[in-house]
Amino acid sequence: MSIFFPQKSTHSQLRIFDGLLLAICLLIVVGVNLLNAKYNAVINRALVFLLIMLTLKCIENSLIRNVLTAILLIPVAADLSLQLYALNNFNSEFSYGFALSVLNTTPGEAGAMLGLYWRECLLFVALSLLFIYTANTGPWPVSYRLRRVPCIVLFLTIIGFFAQAYLHQIRKSNVESPIQRVVQATPFSTAKVFMQAVEDNSVIADIGKNIPDYHITLSETGIDNYVLIIGESERTANMGIYGYTRNTTPELIKQKPQLLLFRNAVAAAPVTIMAVPLAMTADTVAKRDPHKYSDNIINIANKAGYDTHWYSRQGKGGAHNNVIAGIAMNAHQHEWIDQGYDEALLPRLNDALKKPGKKLIVLHLYGSHEPACQRFPSDQNVLTGGSKADDCYDNSVRYTDTLMGKIFRTLENSRSSVMYFSDHALVRDPGRAVVYSHGGVNPPKEALSIPMFIWYGSRVDSKFKVTGDYGTAWSADDVNVLAELWLGIHRHGESVKTVQSWLADYHKNVSVLDTTGKNYDWRNIR
Repeated sequence: MSIFFPQKSTHSQLRIFDGLLLAICLLIVVGVNLLNAKYNAVINRALVFLLIMLTLKCIENSLIRNVLTAILLIPVAADLSLQLYALNNFNSEFSYGFALSVLNTTPGEAGAMLGLYWRECLLFVALSLLFIYTANTGPWPVSYRLRRVPCIVLFLTIIGFFAQAYLHQIRKSNVESPIQRVVQATPFSTAKVFMQAVEDNSVIADIGKNIPDYHITLSETGIDNYVLIIGESERTANMGIYGYTRNTTPELIKQKPQLLLFRNAVAAAPVTIMAVPLAMTADTVAKRDPHKYSDNIINIANKAGYDTHWYSRQGKGGAHNNVIAGIAMNAHQHEWIDQGYDEALLPRLNDALKKPGKKLIVLHLYGSHEPACQRFPSDQNVLTGGSKADDCYDNSVRYTDTLMGKIFRTLENSRSSVMYFSDHALVRDPGRAVVYSHGGVNPPKEALSIPMFIWYGSRVDSKFKVTGDYGTAWSADDVNVLAELWLGIHRHGESVKTVQSWLADYHKNVSVLDTTGKNYDWRNIR
């Protein structure tokens, strides 16, 4: 008896110690993730971590257990360390930009950074040792029949995450990778941004390397400066020039005699990452082919000898920007501007105009992207008296119009032309918390009816100008084709047409894509 009771006490103490270690590890995972993540993500990550720990503890073979422990738990320690690194040093979550910096860091830079952030390195080592030790403490008091239960529950949980991601993709959006959505719900969440950065680097490299061997001829257009402006989230329904009652487009209305105004332009898709590549490349709604991204406006303008520029107020990386960034980076000069408002692009435009020769200058605006209240400076808060949502959105439209007026005045006395289109429009629903929002699955026509026009400076010879209203239903899927004719570029083997003759012959059944990739006939859209 004197021997039995101390042994029983020792086993109880070990179990208590083991449980305490597991609880401490779980609290660390929960605590760090609470600093940046929403509660549902924290719950998912903590659940997966707990199931991983329990699964490892139920493995009797020490070699297999330790190999799996290193594979599964060291990345968790790295995830937590990276989150704390970003929070402590930059007061932010570990985001795409950090991942891109890590992937593009040279060995020498990496060594210097590790020396600079040695505290985070020690934290990573400490967490790794704690997790590995905890996974190996025991003995785990579970009967043989129950030792498979944690592994089965873990497997079913991950399957559930995949099912949820798949349902999101087929019901709402196929823009983001289902695997990345699943990873974000696990204690390896920072891997998501690394996966996105790797994918982006691959997309950008592919667009830059696989440039078509263009065979083209050029015709005179009477234009030296081509300014292609990509708007953002602008609705024709809120533009005075299209019949809106509020005075949101005074500059465009003044320039009406110098405009070719498209009355029925249709976005190819209701979100930027789908709509802009379809507009700017040879990829089409009818025959989707991402390999055609390399056949784009920038690459063919480069081949034609134009000096190409791309200046953007939009993001550079991530699933919602990578293809667009890949196109932009083939321009001779390109820059992404994070600070200020859309007028921050004007100095870049002015600098580009000073260069001699024919040039294509692309300006990618932030426009009226939600939240619209943040898209214009306080002194541009001109329209008041309506709801906050309507006032903000209408003022963002008017601010874009003000910007257009400045560009027109800059280009007026030169051989210049502006082509403008909005990537997509928005849905207006006063019953929703976000009144103006993107279309998604089965979008209505209001989410796809976009402004589109071509403007000509006074020094462009009248024989090259095409002005007036164009009423045919026209797809922004064909911006790239129209832009080539606007630039005077003609591909060998195709009939030589002008902008006017091509538009006169334009008749097709316009179709659009929703965020799941489903094709809709424009005539049948609600």
